[in-house]
Amino acid sequence: MAFQQRLEQAQKQILTQAMLQSLHCLQMPSMELREFLQEAALSNPLLDVEDTPYDGPQPETLEPAPATDIPIERREQLIWDGGGAETDFTSCLSRPQTFREYLNAQLGQTAPLDAETLVLCRYLVGCLNSAGYLDCEVPELAEELNVNAQDLEQALFVVQSLDPPGVGARSLSECLLLQLAQGNEFTEVNIHLIRFGLPLLAENDYASLARLLSVRPAEARRAGDVVRALNPIPSRGFSSERGVAMVAPEAVIRRTGGSLVIEMNEGAVPHVSLNRDYSALVGDPNCQEAQLYLKEKMAEAKNLLNNLENRHDTLFRLLSALIRNQEGYFLRREDLQPLTMGQLAEELDVNVSTVSRAVKDKYIQFDGQVFPLRSLFSTALPAGGSAEAARRQLRRFVEAESPDRPLSDEALAQALAGVGFALSRRTVAKYRGELSIPSAAQRRRKS
Repeated sequence: MAFQQRLEQAQKQILTQAMLQSLHCLQMPSMELREFLQEAALSNPLLDVEDTPYDGPQPETLEPAPATDIPIERREQLIWDGGGAETDFTSCLSRPQTFREYLNAQLGQTAPLDAETLVLCRYLVGCLNSAGYLDCEVPELAEELNVNAQDLEQALFVVQSLDPPGVGARSLSECLLLQLAQGNEFTEVNIHLIRFGLPLLAENDYASLARLLSVRPAEARRAGDVVRALNPIPSRGFSSERGVAMVAPEAVIRRTGGSLVIEMNEGAVPHVSLNRDYSALVGDPNCQEAQLYLKEKMAEAKNLLNNLENRHDTLFRLLSALIRNQEGYFLRREDLQPLTMGQLAEELDVNVSTVSRAVKDKYIQFDGQVFPLRSLFSTALPAGGSAEAARRQLRRFVEAESPDRPLSDEALAQALAGVGFALSRRTVAKYRGELSIPSAAQRRRKS
């Protein structure tokens, strides 16, 4: 055997803390961002955070403006309909562990992960919606981060292995199948029910369900009980990121004649600036020993200010696009038009994950009501993945099956389809052979 030394050049993007901060700033709602900025100021003397009381004056009365094509006006004002009562922040001093905190704590305790995979896992946890689902496509997220999609899929595989079962799923069927695979009822009948029989189960039509599953009605009813016992919302039972009392609208949408005005809620986020005294010390020859520290903190401060400005502009662009697409709803009280995050991302020329992150846990106020931005969309959960990810999931399903009732290749194909891998029975058999997994008959004989 001959050993050779070769020099190869490869380009690889590392997800830096600065990039993560930019993503997190966009994703955080106003009240969470407020606390984040206060903590940042404690660790960086070059940052000044002016945290003024949140309740403030109402916007001035607006004169109706002549409309052309849904003119949208931007106003930077303090907006809060808190009724003049002072905000009680003492309720935030002690609170239950949130769903996201619970998942991140597990990531620090699981089997050893390399630093890059751990960063990607924490990033994916931050992308989960309030129900615990991942409603962004992995290739889109990988493109946004400029990382390998397979690396991100591996990180998602880790997240989906966390407790509670079903977290990180991209569809209801995937959520239920991930839970089923962690119990003792991972059978062909139950898999088939989740893949094709959920509408019949919702209607309690066990006769039709029995025909669909090719089993007796009593067995169909037992399978239905198994599936009903699963949890379609993994985050259920955990504290939300903030209580209802702490929800603050990112903006107020107002009708002024035939026009619409977007009044950004500047008062919800403290004013952040550079501290003049400490900034003046950067480059000062009398403070040579502190120059490295000061320059590092200056770079952090400028990066944070830039991220805040980007968050502000992105939210306004997104709100403007939403208003244009939902003109009838805001101006004439018509029904909402079908609109997906992908369509809006294409219109704004941004990644769909940017749109998803921008609307996550964000609220707006309109006609005296506060409602989530996400409610203005009608989205479909994605599916997809690489062959490597499909093989990993195949091995997970085989390990979860009952030794007395091993899954056939057809059943494995259905289970994989339920979690986003549309593979034929022949392809499943090929992957199974590549993983050195015996056939169902051989696995039964070995049990």
